[in-house]
Amino acid sequence: MRTERQYTCPAGHSFDVAKEGYVNLLCTSKSADKMGDSKESAAARHAFLERGYYGCLKEALTPLLHGNVLDICCGEGYYDSVPADGALYGFDLSKTMVRLAAKRKNGGQYFVANLARMPVAEGSIDTALHLFAPFHDRAFARVLAPGGRLYSVTPGAHHLWQIKETVYDRPYPNDEIVPKSPLLEMERQFRVAQEVQIPAPDLQTLFAMTPYYYRTAPTLRQRLDAIEQLPVTLDFLVTVYKKR
Repeated sequence: MRTERQYTCPAGHSFDVAKEGYVNLLCTSKSADKMGDSKESAAARHAFLERGYYGCLKEALTPLLHGNVLDICCGEGYYDSVPADGALYGFDLSKTMVRLAAKRKNGGQYFVANLARMPVAEGSIDTALHLFAPFHDRAFARVLAPGGRLYSVTPGAHHLWQIKETVYDRPYPNDEIVPKSPLLEMERQFRVAQEVQIPAPDLQTLFAMTPYYYRTAPTLRQRLDAIEQLPVTLDFLVTVYKKR
């Protein structure tokens, strides 16, 4: 149950609504400020997305949202919009990211939570978004309504290929194997791809948004510094799952 400034659960626990409009539902003694992305990382990611480089993916996903929508590991909520026939919810482990999402004032309800223990009612979600995050089929199936759909976005084979060619001596394409689940039926897949021109400052930010960054030696990362602008392939694989 929600009042203007507080949520209350049936067990009597209360959770205050922050001034930005989100609520912290993490059940842990560890400070939410120390979990997920740092403020610096969140700010850089937010600035990059706001420049519209990933706009093609946002445009592809928006028409698919209907009913009650849940953005799983939502980040700053860049891909979110409230459907005409339902409501929008989003959560992330990072309080910094959730704060940015809530500041969008897009009509969504955002909260800080853990993927494995989503505080979302069973069978309450018609459409779930899942972008570049761990795959937890049991948690997804629990919250999806009968016939509900999960749109899972993963990097395509040639995503950021020109960056990889610049940084690595022997780059290799991404593996496009996606998870299978007895709880979720894979309906179809489609690709969203585009080439964009990215200037030097944003190249490092984009590379830092990938898991490769922290596995790459600083001397190799610096190869991007010598480039003023680079045409970069964006290649997203969208897998559509339906609750069995």
